[in-house]
Amino acid sequence: MNKNDIIRLIRIINSEHQDYWQEKSSEMKKYRDVYETKFWRSLDYDASMIRVETPDAYSYIESYIASLFTRAPAVVIGKDIAASTGEPANPQAAQAIANRWLFRKREQIENASRLALIYDYSALKLIPQTSMSMLDKAEVVAIPPWEVIVDRDAGSSLQQRFIGHTYFLTVDDAKARFGDKKFTAIPKLDYFDKYGPSNAMPRYDGQARQSIDDLPDSYLYIQIVELYDLLADEVYFWSPQWKLGEELLQRAEIPLRTSDNRPLPPIQTLYYSRIPDSPMEGISAMGRVYDQFYEKNILRTYWANSVRRDSRQYIYKEGTMDEEALAKITAGIDGAMIAVDHDSLDGVIREVGVTPISSNFDRYSNYIEADINRGSVIQTFAGEPTKASATEITAIASYAASEMGKLARERDSLIEKITECYLRFIYLLAEEGDKAVVEADGKAVVVTPSDIDSQFKIVALDQGSQPLADALKKQNLIALLPTLQSLGVPSNLLLDEIVRAYELPKTFTDAAAQAIAAAAPQGAVRAPTGAAASRLEGGPREQINSAAQIVNKL
Repeated sequence: MNKNDIIRLIRIINSEHQDYWQEKSSEMKKYRDVYETKFWRSLDYDASMIRVETPDAYSYIESYIASLFTRAPAVVIGKDIAASTGEPANPQAAQAIANRWLFRKREQIENASRLALIYDYSALKLIPQTSMSMLDKAEVVAIPPWEVIVDRDAGSSLQQRFIGHTYFLTVDDAKARFGDKKFTAIPKLDYFDKYGPSNAMPRYDGQARQSIDDLPDSYLYIQIVELYDLLADEVYFWSPQWKLGEELLQRAEIPLRTSDNRPLPPIQTLYYSRIPDSPMEGISAMGRVYDQFYEKNILRTYWANSVRRDSRQYIYKEGTMDEEALAKITAGIDGAMIAVDHDSLDGVIREVGVTPISSNFDRYSNYIEADINRGSVIQTFAGEPTKASATEITAIASYAASEMGKLARERDSLIEKITECYLRFIYLLAEEGDKAVVEADGKAVVVTPSDIDSQFKIVALDQGSQPLADALKKQNLIALLPTLQSLGVPSNLLLDEIVRAYELPKTFTDAAAQAIAAAAPQGAVRAPTGAAASRLEGGPREQINSAAQIVNKL
């Protein structure tokens, strides 16, 4: 395509993207407000009304985050036997490099998950950064969905014709990156500002334009559209604030490549739920239960205002008592004598009745809670007592663990993709003679760019290690201990596994070994090592209850 065709394509894609998120801006704002416990911020209400809201939306999202991230993200890298480029150069070194980097980027990966749960989806993007170390020249940032340009007509991420990122860049940074060009700077606008998405720019003329021009370049911005054309294998940088958008800021071949020289965009999307007939459009987890949060906040606000009106009030017959007598009654002084100018005390003062709140509200509140619980597999384990049996609880836990595993697979897929991008990214940015030292298999290894220039098989670790799944694994381990002992598994190995599973101090293992050594008679063989235990053929047939019995068997 020539330059004019490319600019026309960018304008069309960017316009459709901005229109799509302009329509969804009010919906996204509602989700953000209820998560931030600022439900009433975007609603009209009577200022004299007492407003109450609950933190259910926050706990709903954070319960997913807590279950999806029990440990630091990591990967296992091995040989790809289907690779056309031969054997991988050094998968152990590549794994050590990747896990070192992922350990430091947990915050951004976790934030991408949070964005994908609150809104429709999110993405991670690799960007270069200045560093003396070869391994630290890549940074990753989580970006919200309204900044990610996706091909919504594609059937999957691999079938996309393009993917892009629209963002603001300071004039100083733009000049450093694209040259000393004359940009028509604008103030930076947030997506949730009254002007909506970033394309709905207000016009600045006259005094407003002059006041903007007086600001230094470090406080002025331009809008950038960074579009990766995967069909043409090119990346375009375009801004409407330079030459009225009639020129490209930059055009080049996509620099990031796979090991077999295919284009690899540095933007990877994360979908926890998709529209079935439009896979590139996500479904917000918050959106599934927003109506229940809305109803609960309205109901609690109604209750709060009703309770404050539930006060003791009285009526009295005018003229039967003066102001001094009324003051004594309201003061509530014990033993006070109050004169009443009336033949009979009946009907002098009467309490004003207050109609109690209907019990329908309690039942409605229970329905709301039930709807919220049905919208999340995590809410079932919020701690409410139930009449379910232990078997039913275990079945529910297994189901919830499998549902969380489904979300974890999406998270793991993102980790695997961004790891591949990282390895190719640092290989691309590495200079001649660059080296780094990493720890692999407990040894210091010198790594060069050639060690990671290959096609690897990357698998994320702990793909089922959410808290629910961990609890079930621990229970199964304890239940299997007698069976494992009867099959001849040494007790010291079982103790090591229990210490690992329950994250107990290693001193437990050392103390057990010392106790066995102290209990052994003089001249007896010491407790077997792992190598000695492995020489037991078949193991004893009878029940083994202690490591001392293993010593006698040896």
